[in-house]
Amino acid sequence: MILPDWLYAVASLLAGVAIGFLTWKKRQRGIREDTYTFVGKIIIALFMIAFGLLLFKVGKI
Repeated sequence: MILPDWLYAVASLLAGVAIGFLTWKKRQRGIREDTYTFVGKIIIALFMIAFGLLLFKVGKI
């Protein structure tokens, strides 16, 4: 079964937004992480969002 690129794009975008949102909510509640973990989560979230946008651009809808 071959899934279309746009489905992976949506999944990647949602995962990146979810990581960013949950990290923000964690900091808002006062739960602190070390700097390397926080920066790593933000970088991963940005890459996931960028990958999703790239898949939307190259995907054939």
